[in-house]
Amino acid sequence: MENEEELKEPEKKKPHLNLNSHSHSHSHSLSPTMARNTPSSPSSNKSVDAAVLQYQNQKLVQQLDSQKHELQSLEAKIKELQEKQTSYDEMLITVNQLWNLFVDDLILLGVRAGGGSNVLQKLDSENQTRDSMPSGPPEDMFLCRLLQVNSIESSSKDGILQYVEEALASRHSSARELMKFIEEVIDAQRVKTKSIAEAFHEKLSAEDAIIQLSKIDDMMKEEAKNLHEVMEIIHLKHKEYADQIENYISSHSVDQAEIQHLAGELEETMAELEESRRKLVSLKMQKDIASGTHSLVPAAAMVNGSVSPEKRPADGRMDLQELKDSVEEAKILAADRLSEVEEAQQDNINLSKQLENLQNELNDDKYVHSSRLYNLVNDQLQHWNVEVERYKALTDSLLIDRSLVLRREKEINVRAESADAARNTVDDSESRIERLEVQLQKSIIEKNDLGLKMEEAIQDSGRKDIKAEFRVMASALSKEMGMMEAQLNRWKETADEALSLREKAVSLKVSLSAKTNEQKRLTDKCVEQMAEIKSLKALVSLLILMLIYISYSPNAFGAWSLVAFMNSIRGIFWLFIRQTLSVSTAVFCIAQTVLVFVFWVDSWSAICFYIFFINTSLSFLSKKKKKVSAALCDFSY
Repeated sequence: MENEEELKEPEKKKPHLNLNSHSHSHSHSLSPTMARNTPSSPSSNKSVDAAVLQYQNQKLVQQLDSQKHELQSLEAKIKELQEKQTSYDEMLITVNQLWNLFVDDLILLGVRAGGGSNVLQKLDSENQTRDSMPSGPPEDMFLCRLLQVNSIESSSKDGILQYVEEALASRHSSARELMKFIEEVIDAQRVKTKSIAEAFHEKLSAEDAIIQLSKIDDMMKEEAKNLHEVMEIIHLKHKEYADQIENYISSHSVDQAEIQHLAGELEETMAELEESRRKLVSLKMQKDIASGTHSLVPAAAMVNGSVSPEKRPADGRMDLQELKDSVEEAKILAADRLSEVEEAQQDNINLSKQLENLQNELNDDKYVHSSRLYNLVNDQLQHWNVEVERYKALTDSLLIDRSLVLRREKEINVRAESADAARNTVDDSESRIERLEVQLQKSIIEKNDLGLKMEEAIQDSGRKDIKAEFRVMASALSKEMGMMEAQLNRWKETADEALSLREKAVSLKVSLSAKTNEQKRLTDKCVEQMAEIKSLKALVSLLILMLIYISYSPNAFGAWSLVAFMNSIRGIFWLFIRQTLSVSTAVFCIAQTVLVFVFWVDSWSAICFYIFFINTSLSFLSKKKKKVSAALCDFSY
């Protein structure tokens, strides 16, 4: 509306300017005598014209007010409809996003369930339908994207509603078919797992187990191949999405640069328009000043004529000639000014058109940013970003699972290598035994077949050479069977030897663990005995010092204190014998009786016997310690 008013303003101003210019030129061309002799209009006509004009002006004002009110009401309705349309578009956008997310989740679920490349083909078809641009009007474009059609064929409202319902029903049915397909894939996987579980739980023979394991191996290889294909397709999709996102980002940056460039050009054109408007105003002012000066020339001439009546004819001719010259000059100047004004108006019109075009372009950019297509592209970009994040999460989880699987495989390989070293001989012997058994069965079958053939040959013909050949063949077969049985017995013996060696290894491991525990116990006991020997040595040195002190000062102790001292020494001695020396009970009793007897005979000799016995016990403990250390060294070697 504003652009149209701005375009109409110069068109309205054109006739006024032309009229002014014509009126000015006409006033310049008229002589002062003609201006003086023009008759004046009557006052009655002026009053009637003023009343009519005022009445028409009031009507026009009323019409303008009513039109303004109608325009305001229409604008309010348009705003309400636009708000409803935006809410409807937002709802459709969310529905489309959720639907697309639901379909993508179903497809990925089908891939994880084992659908393979068939499900990813559906993902390709979905992406193609989403990426295709509808050929309809812009207001129906998002609805076409939601319905996944190129255009809405019907034109009436009922036909459009019916067409929309049918398209939604078809999309709903396609989603249901995809869900059914995923259910079928899951059921097939369940059947496979059940069959594998039943095969593992059943007790099968060796040949059936080998056949079943080969089938399971083939199934696992096929699954691994499908997973590799799916991963390659997902990587390609990821690369495509990354390229599309980069293209979107580059195009967005280019659009931003173009918008900035257009904004700069718009500012320049606005400045040029402002400058041209100022020039136009200055030209109008110059024109008004020039028209005012030319209208004053005749009045000045008349005043001069009234002052000097004697020189009127000559001065009149001179003034008339000057007036003609001035009128011609004024005409030329007015024509020049008029051409300049027209050029300025034309420039103003051109600049206003350029401004309108730039504003339309800016409005187009705003419309692009607020249009459904831009919102669709933006939503699609967000959707692809979400998909990229999802695929990144899937690839990260797969890489983590791969690293865990590799670690487990390494651990299992290490354990298997340690176990295979012991099992290789047994497995080889068992495999050879199985081969020999198979060969034995084959030879038995061949023998039976040959026996049947021989019987048939005997029945058919009674020739002696054939019988001799059959006998030779039978003897050779019997010899081969004997050799095979001998070889089979050998392999059985080797298997028994391997089993016995395995049992011996287990028993040696058990004995090794027992010996290590015994070594630890002996080392702990040795450490304890060393500590006790040190304490006993300290006690012996203390007793020797006390004995020396008592021997040099026999009166230092009284009778009671000496008895208490001997009792304490006896208790320490018996404790020493019980804890340090593990002698037998008989030796302990003999030592006790000897000590009692010696103590009653002579206390000093008892003390000397104590010291002697302690020294001998210490030497005995040191010898025992040496033996234990030597045993530990031998055991460690």
